[in-house]
Amino acid sequence: MRDRIGGFIPLDWYKGRMNELDKSLVHQLQKDGRASFSDLAKAVGSNRTAVAARVNQLLGSGEVRVVAAVHPRVLGRFVLAHMAVKVANDGSAAFRGIADLDAAVYIAETTGPYQLVLEVHLATMGELYDVMAHIRSLPEVLEVEVLVYEHVIRSWFLGEEPALEGMVLDRTDIDIMTILQRDGRVGFAELGASVGLSMSACRARVLRLVDANVMQVGAIVRRGEQNGAVVFGAGVTLSGDTEEILDLLSRVDGVEFVARTVGRYSLVVTIGVDSQSAYNRIVHSIRALPSVLRVDTWLHTSVLLERYEDTLDKLVPAHLAAASGS
Repeated sequence: MRDRIGGFIPLDWYKGRMNELDKSLVHQLQKDGRASFSDLAKAVGSNRTAVAARVNQLLGSGEVRVVAAVHPRVLGRFVLAHMAVKVANDGSAAFRGIADLDAAVYIAETTGPYQLVLEVHLATMGELYDVMAHIRSLPEVLEVEVLVYEHVIRSWFLGEEPALEGMVLDRTDIDIMTILQRDGRVGFAELGASVGLSMSACRARVLRLVDANVMQVGAIVRRGEQNGAVVFGAGVTLSGDTEEILDLLSRVDGVEFVARTVGRYSLVVTIGVDSQSAYNRIVHSIRALPSVLRVDTWLHTSVLLERYEDTLDKLVPAHLAAASGS
């Protein structure tokens, strides 16, 4: 598994670094990382030549990457969970032990009673128990709190549940996804040549995988030390259903992640904003909702690890077996 350090951030964080065209282009690429230069130009109201030059510059600088993310369900990972870890000292030994776990896809340093938060993707509840026990055994770890995602409502890369019924993934599909995990904008002709398909056959394969939500292709913006920028997590306890708060969150810019959870909170949310005042407004608006009993927040002071690339060699063996007729 290859690590990706960086991730989605609100485009307003790049004031002074990204102009309005850049922000519009990245927004479009977050929706469809493989959009053509012509389609991008039409969407942002510019010409194809200028758009192609600017997109290539953004990608070449490393500030923006376009990658494919395979849905955890397709990888046989049906248990997704949030963990908060309280550590002694600087926590570096704990971080090293956690980062070595294949199940960990996100790790951040945070403020508050817990110094690290992480997200893990696993196949079974038994595996989750084993991971939790392992983390508790690490040097410097004092306490671990776990929240299991009952349903991921919003995420940059998870998308809707994949439509796997009747779908057979073969070696060519896996090779395509492996290449797109490294470069989500590689051309159909080059991609097809790499996997032994014509350009049109390759295009059909990619569209099939995207339409079935097996994978999503989108832009990620490298997180940096930006003055005034705030990424925060929130644990929300509700007295009733989630309709009221989800309606509010649907109107908040910068919402990166929302999941309904089993555990201490009803929901876990991650939001990126461009200022302390924006953070205060959002938290106050959530706390003002009649259905909200409690809101705990923590700032993500440093993102230590994000993984968007995964090893696909063991991708749903049953699909490969079906493809081979065994």
